[in-house]
Amino acid sequence: MRMLALHGFTGSGADFDPLKSALNLDFESPDLMGHGCGEQPVDIAQYRIDSVARRLKDTLGGRDLVLIGYSMGGRVALRLWPLLGSALRGLILVSANPGLEDVVDRTERIAQDFALAGKIEERGMAWFCEHWAATPMIGSQANISIDALAAMGRRRAKNSPHGLANALRGMGQGAVAPVWDTLSEIPVPTLLLTGAQDRSYTAIAGRMQGLIPEAVHITVPNTGHCCHLEAVDTVAAHIVDFLSGLSE
Repeated sequence: MRMLALHGFTGSGADFDPLKSALNLDFESPDLMGHGCGEQPVDIAQYRIDSVARRLKDTLGGRDLVLIGYSMGGRVALRLWPLLGSALRGLILVSANPGLEDVVDRTERIAQDFALAGKIEERGMAWFCEHWAATPMIGSQANISIDALAAMGRRRAKNSPHGLANALRGMGQGAVAPVWDTLSEIPVPTLLLTGAQDRSYTAIAGRMQGLIPEAVHITVPNTGHCCHLEAVDTVAAHIVDFLSGLSE
């Protein structure tokens, strides 16, 4: 069985290293478009989430794939799974949202994200890292181990302002069309993970569980949005149980 893990906005594939260690598994975790060592094209169209999903699909081969997506990576995973066909064996979504359904909410979020993207390009990564750290949803990352959190911060600071801004324009929550209507078609066992302190995404996952035929939702105590790194051993144990069920 192969695993492919997709990181969140501002992150890196290396953010999954603590989880790999806890699982004692090595799996693919690429830097997504606009992040780290990922591609940084000028053409904004290439950052659109459906394009990113198609490009990822073209890099994959073989069968028995388990797809993991965290936050923005979860949004990508929700566009990638339909392209994988019978190669997909299981799906793990961490703090994922299938999309904003209300047109007014989406319009407001697009405006907010595009304004932030412009500031990232204008003010640079030092300003953005300070701004991002003050975001309430990111605050619970203080629960992550000191070494892992410091490494994440160093990688975040090395992102290209241009790449990160365009990733926000193409894959931000407002920019992507909602896919709630496709959840009932997910054909594989699905593990939904959210932090108990992240009430918004926990409610979203509860709704998702009711729509995905073979979904299980686990709420991780004393964690927030980044629950897979805030309580890495606990989440690893849940993933081990999930993978064991796939091999039965």
